[in-house]
Amino acid sequence: MSATAKMSHKLRVLVVGCSSGVGFEVTKTLLTAGDKFEVFGLVRNKERAAKAIGYGASRVTFVQGDVTDPDNLVEVCQGMDAILCSIGARAGWRPPCCNIDTPKHVDYQGVKNLAEAAAFAGVQRFVLISSVAVTRTCDKISCLLNTLFGRVLRWKLKGEEAVRRAYRHEDLAYYIIRPGALNNNLGGVLGLRVEQGDQGNGTISRIDVASVAVTCVEGHCTPNVTFEVFNSKNKYSPAENLSKLYSLESDEPVVEDSESTGRLLP
Repeated sequence: MSATAKMSHKLRVLVVGCSSGVGFEVTKTLLTAGDKFEVFGLVRNKERAAKAIGYGASRVTFVQGDVTDPDNLVEVCQGMDAILCSIGARAGWRPPCCNIDTPKHVDYQGVKNLAEAAAFAGVQRFVLISSVAVTRTCDKISCLLNTLFGRVLRWKLKGEEAVRRAYRHEDLAYYIIRPGALNNNLGGVLGLRVEQGDQGNGTISRIDVASVAVTCVEGHCTPNVTFEVFNSKNKYSPAENLSKLYSLESDEPVVEDSESTGRLLP
């Protein structure tokens, strides 16, 4: 079945980064969608994640694992219809002996491990929460973030590239979302400004990013796409937002290169 086809059963969705930030809002959105989704969370510590999620945590099936340790990731991904990856490094620069949670190991290697495992397991849709300005190396904000936080945007960009390589198979689809500066404002109030090309700036509610991500999880968006999203000054309009997502242009096909691992689908 094509990744863009409608699925008649309850969607099995694995949220990676389910207990904080956008991933937390995605989890809440999935849980409040009635019986449409079966929600799973990849976590390092089940008790800590359940406490962070709070009400509704009993309806999440927690799976213990770590994206920086790929040994069991294929098994974790088996049977999932979609994976939502919203992870980020906790630290910036670290000595070589203490670099597990750095951008290189989380935003790049962790995302790469997860995407390759998901593709190998045949997970049809992969949604990655990235960031604006990942391609703007000379941008002032990019320079500041890369300097202070271990080249975080550079590694996020490499994570994006890893997803595109892993999901180049014609029966799979990826969605790379680059939100603007995140805030905790109420969602569903302001409209969305959707762009491509990584030229714009702006802010957006985490709740609205989660809403866009879940729309992609359901396949209601152009497949194999990278786009930026911000709040606009207009009123929130679900129909208008959906139209904008379907109007996006798919990325150029990825040419296999030396970074491919051989673990991908044939």
